[in-house]
Amino acid sequence: MTDHVATKPILSTPTKILELEHLTTASLKKLISGEVLAIRVPEFANANTSARLIQAIDDTATLEHYGHETYEEGRVVQHFYGVHRWGTPFNSTYGKAAGSDAQEKYYADAARMRGLIDSLCAPQKPPIQQLMEQFQALWPQGAAAAAFQGQPMFCGIIRVMFPETAHLSETVPHVDCLPRSIAELQHQFSANIYLETPPSGGELIIWDTQAFTYDEVQRFEGAQLPELCLQKPLRIRPRQNELVLINTRRPHAICGFDSGKRVSMQSFIGYTPGEPFYFWC
Repeated sequence: MTDHVATKPILSTPTKILELEHLTTASLKKLISGEVLAIRVPEFANANTSARLIQAIDDTATLEHYGHETYEEGRVVQHFYGVHRWGTPFNSTYGKAAGSDAQEKYYADAARMRGLIDSLCAPQKPPIQQLMEQFQALWPQGAAAAAFQGQPMFCGIIRVMFPETAHLSETVPHVDCLPRSIAELQHQFSANIYLETPPSGGELIIWDTQAFTYDEVQRFEGAQLPELCLQKPLRIRPRQNELVLINTRRPHAICGFDSGKRVSMQSFIGYTPGEPFYFWC
């Protein structure tokens, strides 16, 4: 196992945000250990590929609300925090029985969206596929699309934010955590590859705190995170075509903006020692 290319940090201030020309094995280890809170790779996505995806979103995509789940009195409740989606997220199946309509819709849409995104990006590979292949080359156990329930999951959902509702995410810091009943992961990360960014605003905020455990995630009902965990925010202003990796069990939020739109291709990435990185969304 070797890194693809020699690389050097471009930026290390603040020191817990690592900016690189290319991902490396060492940088992934720092993300896992918590030595860094975020990794940034500018110009990760091919600009022509991003342009084709944006054109398709503007011309043909049917966008729906992207719900964020919280656990309230043992029930899964979905909240809208200003993010729209193209594609069906796996969290739409939370709290639903095996074989439910929600589960069948997720896997049917996963197959449809894989084919659609592949065709839109051709002859290039989709940015998330490129990222998964880099993880595969950099990590001893490799990387793969998850199949936690025996069926291939979708990687690379499109997330879109507009000025009218972008402020909703800014006011509600949250964490993301796959339920333990589906897969017990040591860490859960997210990859966002930014296809379009607003002229100003839209920063990603991540708090410098320990990643939450499964039990802590479920204890914070209604997304009410302890004030103690919200003392040291770091801000990242994404740039077009940039990749940003964070640990989603740390509180995070998105700042509002007044014009333009904020579009990213996103996947969660699960990590457990001795296993591949698993991608899904």
